[in-house]
Amino acid sequence: IKSNITNVEFKRIPNFFLRENDYVLGSKKMGGNAQSIVKGGFLHHTSFLWDYVDDHMEYLTLPSKRPKYRGNRSHNDFLVKLSSYYEGLNKKVFFDQLREATLNSLEIEEVQLEDALYVIEDKFGSLQQWFEGECRTRIIDYEQIQ
Repeated sequence: IKSNITNVEFKRIPNFFLRENDYVLGSKKMGGNAQSIVKGGFLHHTSFLWDYVDDHMEYLTLPSKRPKYRGNRSHNDFLVKLSSYYEGLNKKVFFDQLREATLNSLEIEEVQLEDALYVIEDKFGSLQQWFEGECRTRIIDYEQIQ
């Protein structure tokens, strides 16, 4: 996957790399990943940093386990907002291009959000309840990207 995405489709995105399991622009992280592997398939999840409130990053402590390329940089020095990096680019245009590059690079079966959540619920338990309760992550459908 690494060679397909970074070397083929994303060559058009300057400074884009997969570095120590992080998506980075130059030396700054733009997205974090997680995977869950089960018999017969896997789920890959990426959280992209389109925008965030700088002051909120001051509440986060430096994690004890961190990638070598991060060093001791604070969150504000380590992360990049995609909305700032691609200033003037509409969020939907960015994600349309990302979706196209992914579909051209990987064998993917697209499903509706509700179907994916059902599979996750069936395989892993009450994940949706966790999302609606204690988790601050917001699940959005592709059509909700504006």
